[in-house]
Amino acid sequence: MPDDKIKREIEDILNKLDKFVPDESAAEKVRRRSSGAAASVVRAIFAPFARISIQQVMLTALVIMVVGFLAMRVHPLYGRYVLIAGVILFLTSFALSFFSRSSDPPQTSSDKRWRGQPIDLDGPSLPNRIKAWLKSLRRPRY
Repeated sequence: MPDDKIKREIEDILNKLDKFVPDESAAEKVRRRSSGAAASVVRAIFAPFARISIQQVMLTALVIMVVGFLAMRVHPLYGRYVLIAGVILFLTSFALSFFSRSSDPPQTSSDKRWRGQPIDLDGPSLPNRIKAWLKSLRRPRY
């Protein structure tokens, strides 16, 4: 008897659980899967552009302006368009440089740290080595 009561109780709980979690329709499954696929395609297209810095864009714009200026000698109309495109790209990248997320270089997770402070493992710079060498020449030797 008690086993039948427990079985009925378990079946009631499972029935309530089936009603609680509605089945996902086929349209919802397709929509969920396609949005994930579309996001991955967009991510794959724009991933290489995320590594381009503002400085690289500004340098490219300067090169385009020089090419446009030189192209005006060969074909004035096309050269003018290239020059205008370079100026627009340069001004846009210059304006974006003011609104960039951070002006500091990003901290890498591979920084060596000791007691929570970053450690500079680089040796002395070339000017510092030259100064030290010149100081050693000035010191009298015994």
